[in-house]
Amino acid sequence: MGPANVVTRFGNWCSEFRASLHSKQAFLRFLETTESRMSENEERNKWSNKDLDISPPEDWTWAWWDYAAFWWSYGFSVGVWSLGSSMMSLGLNYWQAIICVFLGHTLGAIGVVLHSRSAARYHFGFPVESRVAWGMIGAYFAVIVRVMVGTIWNGLSIIQGGYFMAILIRCIFGKRFYEMHSPIPTSSGITAQELIGMLIYFTLTLPILWIRPSKVKVIFSIKSVVLPPVALGLFIFCMIQGKVKPPGSFVGYKTLHGSTLGWGMMSAINSCMGKTASLIVNQPDLARYAKTPSAPVLSQLTALIVGNTFCATLGIFATSAIQNSWGKLTWNPWDLCNLILTHEWNAGARTGIALVAMGFMLSVFASNLGANAIPWGADTSILLPRFINLRRGVYISYVIAICICPWHILKNSATFLRFLGGYSVFLGPLVGISITDYFVVRRGNIFVPDLYSSDRKGRYWGIYGISWRAVVAYLIAVILPIPGFTTLFGQKFPGSDAWLKIYYLGWLIGCVLSSIVYFLLSKVGDFCAEEGKMGFEEVADNQLLEGLSQGVGSGSDIEAGKIAIGR
Repeated sequence: MGPANVVTRFGNWCSEFRASLHSKQAFLRFLETTESRMSENEERNKWSNKDLDISPPEDWTWAWWDYAAFWWSYGFSVGVWSLGSSMMSLGLNYWQAIICVFLGHTLGAIGVVLHSRSAARYHFGFPVESRVAWGMIGAYFAVIVRVMVGTIWNGLSIIQGGYFMAILIRCIFGKRFYEMHSPIPTSSGITAQELIGMLIYFTLTLPILWIRPSKVKVIFSIKSVVLPPVALGLFIFCMIQGKVKPPGSFVGYKTLHGSTLGWGMMSAINSCMGKTASLIVNQPDLARYAKTPSAPVLSQLTALIVGNTFCATLGIFATSAIQNSWGKLTWNPWDLCNLILTHEWNAGARTGIALVAMGFMLSVFASNLGANAIPWGADTSILLPRFINLRRGVYISYVIAICICPWHILKNSATFLRFLGGYSVFLGPLVGISITDYFVVRRGNIFVPDLYSSDRKGRYWGIYGISWRAVVAYLIAVILPIPGFTTLFGQKFPGSDAWLKIYYLGWLIGCVLSSIVYFLLSKVGDFCAEEGKMGFEEVADNQLLEGLSQGVGSGSDIEAGKIAIGR
């Protein structure tokens, strides 16, 4: 879109806004989202808007290399670098931490691929997919759980971007900025310099949020090329500084042994799963744009594992090298950059760290856009589809994210890992239920028009709009690890050590247990009897998206359409 078109559209928007101020009804019409792609319906469907509709063929733009670029570039992120190095601070040696990272991301990759299938085949997002297993009303619960986690991660990403912006400013202006007085109390967990960096980063990235998800893949392609040299450059510098000691060795830190080591590694794997848990849940919000159903399979399975394990390994060895050389364990890259500037204050170091800071800012923004902001916008559109669409939701998420003061979570490595492991307990069951429902219970057969219907006899209505099977399976899976989670905050009770070990398996237990319980409950009554008798994805092979050219869900009776699902 050229500058002239932007000015014209802005002028039209201003004219429409002035006209909307004449009456309450006009103002509400101005705030309404576009219901369907053609907006030809006389009565608005409360279950739909343009972003909740099935994605039209012109949006099926993501090929296998786009998904590979997304996950390869996601691996070179601040969180992944920090994940591996933070494990070292808890008593794991380098090869134990690498094993945990590899196993955790392997499990995560399997979950991502499996949860991508329904969206790649039917081209709907996570909010609409949730209606299948949870019911038309019950889907709100699944969405709210994901939105809460996404809000925190969105905030974490923005403050991380702010940290690197503050580092970039330090590289440019030197001690005048870095050593200026900070009137903010130390107990607040953030300095004036970091707050300034966050606000500048927040402001500069706002315009980029306007890009539509189907077009945003170019950012991940750029990141996949830019970030590896940045991470490797930082790694090489750290290794040169620490060449006096064996790679991967730590000074002054005791390593774990015996059963303590085994459960420590399980805890690390659970934390690693926490890093990808939210991505597994909201993966349909990206998989819906797949060119073919097979596009998100091998590309994600390989790129996610390789990219994440490689970058985490760089972080582990870089952390070790700097600790051996300078005597300080810096588990995150922003503290590492500041430490380098403190030790090596010269033109070369300032230039190099400035490039690293800009690279990591790109990494933070791109990862947050694909993993949190876009899914957050897609998820919240189901809560109030008349007034919230994906684009508005993205901007709302950005504003809310800085209001939750996320910097407290990044206070130290233990808090960071506790956060990662804690919320994964609540996301694992969502994945287990969705995957089992699609692959086993319904055998990949989804009747799309019923996902946008208020008919209480519809396939996805359940009881009062809620699937009791999903509710029971979720509660059983979530309750089990909760006692162990409370022990991390000092709660002691009989058998607390055993409960803690159960919590160390939190994501796996939640995912597997919810899957088993949901499958068993599906045998009660004649639940999904019709789908169970069909071949796998038979509906997707034969069903036509009715009225796709007008937007699925745009009316109660949809005329016969023209385009086959997943073709």
